[in-house]
Amino acid sequence: MLPSPTADPTAASTKPQRLCHCSRGARPSAFAGRSSDERTMIPPDMGSARLRASRAEHTLGRDRALRDTLLPRPEDRIVRTKGSAGNAVLSPAESAPSRSCQEPRRLEAAGRRFDAEPAGSDSRTTRPASRHSGPAQAAATPLVGGSRHVEPGETHPVYGMLGRRDRTRRRRGRSRHLARVTRSKAGGSRGSGKRDPRPRRTRRLPADVRPITIELHFELDPNLETFRGQARFALRLDKRHRQIELHAADLRVSSVRALLPGQALSGRVEPHPECETIVLRFDRLLPADAVELELEFRGRVRSDLRGLYRSAATAHSAADRGEAWIATQLCPTDARRFFPCFDEPGIKARYRISVTAPRSQTVLSNAPVECERETEDGRKIVQFASTPPLSSYLIAVAVGPFEASPVLLSGATEIRVHTLPGRQPLAAFAREAAGESLDRLEQWFDMAHPYPKLDLVALPDFAFGAMENAGAVFFRDSVLLLDASEASADDRQRTAETIAHELAHMWFGNLVTMAWWNDLWLNEAFATWMAFEILDGWQPGWQIWLEFAHRRERALELDALASSHPIAPPIRTAEEAHENFDAITYTKGASVLRMLERYLGRELFRDGIRLYIRRHREHCAAAEDLWAALCEVSGEPIARIVAPWTLQTGYPLVSLRRRQEKGVGIIELHQERFLALPPAGRKGRKKPAESTRWTIPWIGGVGRDDAEGVRTLRHLLTKRRDETPSQGAGLTWIYGNADQAGFFRVEHGPSEFEDLLAGIHSLAPLERIGFIGDQWTLARAGRAPIAQLLDLIAMLATERDPDVLSALEAVLARLLRRLAAARGSLIQERLRSWIAMHFGGPLDDLGLEARHGEGERERLRRAGLFRIVGGLARTDSLLDTCHRHLVRHLETDSPLPAELGDEIVRLGARRGPGAIGEALRDATRRASTPQARRRYLIALAGLEDARSLRSSLRATLDVSLAPIPDRVLLLTTLLGQTTTAEPAWAHLQRSWGKLENEMPPILLAHVAAATAEALPVDRTAEIQQFFRAHPLAAGARVGHQIVEEMSIAKRFEDCAGEELERYLGG
Repeated sequence: MLPSPTADPTAASTKPQRLCHCSRGARPSAFAGRSSDERTMIPPDMGSARLRASRAEHTLGRDRALRDTLLPRPEDRIVRTKGSAGNAVLSPAESAPSRSCQEPRRLEAAGRRFDAEPAGSDSRTTRPASRHSGPAQAAATPLVGGSRHVEPGETHPVYGMLGRRDRTRRRRGRSRHLARVTRSKAGGSRGSGKRDPRPRRTRRLPADVRPITIELHFELDPNLETFRGQARFALRLDKRHRQIELHAADLRVSSVRALLPGQALSGRVEPHPECETIVLRFDRLLPADAVELELEFRGRVRSDLRGLYRSAATAHSAADRGEAWIATQLCPTDARRFFPCFDEPGIKARYRISVTAPRSQTVLSNAPVECERETEDGRKIVQFASTPPLSSYLIAVAVGPFEASPVLLSGATEIRVHTLPGRQPLAAFAREAAGESLDRLEQWFDMAHPYPKLDLVALPDFAFGAMENAGAVFFRDSVLLLDASEASADDRQRTAETIAHELAHMWFGNLVTMAWWNDLWLNEAFATWMAFEILDGWQPGWQIWLEFAHRRERALELDALASSHPIAPPIRTAEEAHENFDAITYTKGASVLRMLERYLGRELFRDGIRLYIRRHREHCAAAEDLWAALCEVSGEPIARIVAPWTLQTGYPLVSLRRRQEKGVGIIELHQERFLALPPAGRKGRKKPAESTRWTIPWIGGVGRDDAEGVRTLRHLLTKRRDETPSQGAGLTWIYGNADQAGFFRVEHGPSEFEDLLAGIHSLAPLERIGFIGDQWTLARAGRAPIAQLLDLIAMLATERDPDVLSALEAVLARLLRRLAAARGSLIQERLRSWIAMHFGGPLDDLGLEARHGEGERERLRRAGLFRIVGGLARTDSLLDTCHRHLVRHLETDSPLPAELGDEIVRLGARRGPGAIGEALRDATRRASTPQARRRYLIALAGLEDARSLRSSLRATLDVSLAPIPDRVLLLTTLLGQTTTAEPAWAHLQRSWGKLENEMPPILLAHVAAATAEALPVDRTAEIQQFFRAHPLAAGARVGHQIVEEMSIAKRFEDCAGEELERYLGG
């Protein structure tokens, strides 16, 4: 629990007033001894000789050679290189704003000092990452002293000369931070004759230093490559300290002062880039009391969608060409790249932010604008109100030529959508969806929106779909902005679901925050479940839970790998959190919450959540706190029920059989852990699948031959084997996961499968999706014949539900991509003919043109059949039709049907000559909406001739063509097609260094995972070797999953290939 931020940390006579730049003379200066004109950041390399003399006195007698090396001077220049994240490294001279923006300031020498050491690798000259070194290695050699780079093993110009003297000072506890020149493990200082000190590895910040309030001032300009800032922390120290540790990476921190009653202590900065922290050391103990800490910092605007970044392209479309903007993305652990902070989710503080920016730019942040004033140098200072307690990863700032929509009032909350110029007509649906979602969320939580305003900001380049920054939610523009005339039903649903997901975080995640990253799943799983719940109430015609069923299938597939992880894994370091932004965290977690809600009932589940939110409002909590609240309102042992699902890896396979015993129907149930590739157990020891058990609230559906129709059976399955009565005779079929409420697979016996096949349309669409997924998974694991799967697909060819058709399409696409491709082109063509035979007729009956008064679900059904017959079967007549429509559209800009537009462009491109590629690239650049931009770009993947393919691969690196996320989608599409996978893999290897420089870890991991989709299985060792040489910053788990997926594909080809040939008449 955080203390109340009302304690007075110092005596009134010495306490500096809060940073406020909007009222001249209303308050004392932010820093003692500085005039009102000196409130902005002072370039450290513009100091006077008097400043250098003051610094020299503060170095406690260091000799002149050491002092001259360490102190930055205007003539010191650093060679510009590339850091580990691909950003040009900051030099002292380059980091200062130009004289046209700010006149040089002079800092008073008394009590002021600049520590030149950076807090990370990119703010110093670093060793460029080689093709065979990972991100951590590339970032491991910061320059100390600001003069030049030191290679591992090279004699440092100062430490080599003064090694013995420096060791003596370290023994005396003086100037310890000067000795920390980070080198590679094999390197050392030749002058000292010793290796570097053992690297510090801080997993968590000390618990006895906590912030109460944090005041931040930033100088930001979208047209500059650098930024600078000031910070003041009101801290609570539970015991006396001589040092304070903060997170900081890729920043230069200076002018550190601790403010005590009647005095100010200057501090020294000791950087620890290996753990992305700085230690601020003081010459005397700080009291166990309230302490204020001041510091200044500067850094470089990044290009990899992390920290404070700018778009990599200056022109993505006609609407935003040439409009520069910068924005932050701080989750999960990148706040430390924007400002020195306590970068852990469990550490909350009240933030008060101000920004100096060009007058013409809009400045956005978490809180409403409190005041704004212009400065004499053509800029303005925007002061924002204080925030409620927030974690650092929820802070947000954006500066650019943003335009705001009219205010929509939802309760007391003002809602605005901010876009780049010319995009406001695309914001109408997002504004409506935000208002509807916020109103329903306030009713569900029985609590008003906890923040005074809500901004939705559309950014062309954004690593995630969206980020739930409190009061200022940032979105990828292709998710938020829609053209009503072009957007499909899928586009609208995706936008609405993303908005509802992010707004649910305002309560569950922002107001009550996870105490540590091991409970990341609780934030994301609840927001995922809540979004579907909200949309189902707002738009019941969308049948949105069917979309959830598709995502659940992906989570089940990922969790069937031995390399999967628990929903709530043990997280030791913040870096490990990057590995867990996946379908396990989001969708499996949401499935478990949905299972729990169905078990408790809606009312009890909601009451427990409300109690949890009220009890921990504005503080942090863990999963155990939620289980306690749910237990309190329900009386159920929630923690015991949920623990196996959240703490164990994987899920059960429930095998189901029926039998008659003395005239009584019995259902036999058996559970075991399902693994797509089971490991062989050692002799005398149980395999993992045999030693794991779950508490399963099993619900089965049964069909009867009487008027009662479909009924459900319930049983709490806690044993490995159990039985339950089937409640009488007359059952025509039994389905083992009614309403897909349980997160498990079901293996029906042979007779049970035949009964289900005969009564397939008695199952609900949600259950048919689950049944298809179960049969595909069992066939792929070698537990069911491929003929059984294909019989089910043939039975569902006349399916009328579009979501069931999407499930069939996904299975058929994978059969073509893997099993049929491995057997050769003849088998691929036979499978395509089989698909056309079964699905071509239903498409012909439906027709390609929408009928008058046709419903949305019928239009979606046509789109599904269109994708299967055109995209998978590649029917010539349909491809020719698509090509004619595409050529006419590109030449005359004639509209395309909303539901079929993407497929017409993609399939039409397959029939086009090489010239169509250039036309598609031009259309991408001219696109007036994010959806059109993405549509034309992805169509480039359909151009499979060698020349066009080379152009498409170059397009994945063309920053002027499209934002990074769209180009990632093009690259993963190329990797996922059998005809283009190998050229795309060669391109990926050649371009990996460039991709590392412009992509955050989470997108790189997504690209890497795509290598398991369509590459031949004999490439496994090559893929494995490449990612060993180029380790992913998001962790090693993706590499393990790639190898496992390839092994599963190989076994599937070996076991089911001949059977597929026989089935198709080979």
